[in-house]
Amino acid sequence: MKEDPRKKYIGLLPQDQLLKLYAKHVNAPKVRTFKGFGFGVMPGERSGIKFKTLAGVKSSDPPLEIYNCRSSGGVFNLGHSNPQIVQVLKDALDAGLDIGDHMLLSEWRALLGKKLADLMPPGITKTTFGVSGGEAIDTAIKFSRAYTKRKGCVSAIGGYHGHTLGALATGDSGFKESFLWDIPDFHQVPFGDIDSMRKAVTEDVACVILETIPATGGVLIAPEGYFAEVREICDDKGVMLIMDEVQAGLGRTGEFWAIYGGMYSNEKVIPDFIVCGKGMSSGIYPLSTCSYKPFIERAVFKDDAFIHISTTGGSDLGCAVANAMLDIQSDPKFLDHVKKMGALFGKGLKEIANENSELIKEVRGRGLMWGIEFRDEDDCLKSMLYCIQEGVLLNYCGNKKDTLIIMPPLIVKKNEIEEVLIRIRNGIQKLRK
Repeated sequence: MKEDPRKKYIGLLPQDQLLKLYAKHVNAPKVRTFKGFGFGVMPGERSGIKFKTLAGVKSSDPPLEIYNCRSSGGVFNLGHSNPQIVQVLKDALDAGLDIGDHMLLSEWRALLGKKLADLMPPGITKTTFGVSGGEAIDTAIKFSRAYTKRKGCVSAIGGYHGHTLGALATGDSGFKESFLWDIPDFHQVPFGDIDSMRKAVTEDVACVILETIPATGGVLIAPEGYFAEVREICDDKGVMLIMDEVQAGLGRTGEFWAIYGGMYSNEKVIPDFIVCGKGMSSGIYPLSTCSYKPFIERAVFKDDAFIHISTTGGSDLGCAVANAMLDIQSDPKFLDHVKKMGALFGKGLKEIANENSELIKEVRGRGLMWGIEFRDEDDCLKSMLYCIQEGVLLNYCGNKKDTLIIMPPLIVKKNEIEEVLIRIRNGIQKLRK
């Protein structure tokens, strides 16, 4: 009889011992924080839109079953251990694929590049691969500077594009002050404020970088016409427009690309760059992409084809996994499912907000990306903890702590949506009491 492979990889030590090891050898403040939240647990078995913890909050308690409505920002768009994706990885390994050599040419980078070009808005046909979203953002900023021969970068207050140094420079001070990383050429403006954008974009600016829906910034929805006007401003000044679709892209809004799919009354804007991360991994193999228009390549690589490399970015295995993911998530039937589940979820969240209007200011979102803004920041944080106690993992927006962000896996079903809504309602009822 074949041994259960889970015994080799899940629950090798008791949870309390693992927490001590994590604190000693990885990150003690993180362990203290989660214990302070009353969620000092570790994920164990995982499947679909749920996972089980190794044990309860007390080691003697039974494991908790959690609905993952965080999805790690879109990493788990297809849920945990999606059988189709797992099979692709197994088959690729059996076929002899490995990471590949980043200095050499690659069959799978070619195939995935072609697939991305077919799915991108018109004119975006080139892709440079990386491992993380932050790395891909750095790539877009580097390439914008190489093309424009300028240094400036404009981003949105409250936005978040990653923790690598280039991406970090575009973010809020809370993430970069400790690292003495305040670059004078990087400036922020309020999201959705076109007048501030117009003043900030000068002939010294290389790029404007925006999330289509700022996630860490509070799941903000731009005014109608905002992105079209930003595109015009960039065109007038010869500035590159970088759209960060790490969280809102790949079907999260019910459109494959939020910037181009008609999220704003059929407003289709074509940026110069589209950056993806998180969901490109399918929760299985890390991969990020920086896709752009071909004229940019000519400026970056004209003198040296190896001037930008990523040792494990665009690995053959990662590309095979991402190729399968794109087939699934770009399917019109899949996107229609996201729209239907998103409409059901949004309706339920708004009903909860109406029932608790003394606590909740607004519900906003698109597809399966929703924010609940509370009238008081403390109430938001407490509601997060109560919802987790009810078995729904979600989190507050790091740059707008009065707002919860809720992103279930895109494969979520109607009965699961209904169960999650019940649990969120119960959590907020606890807050009222």
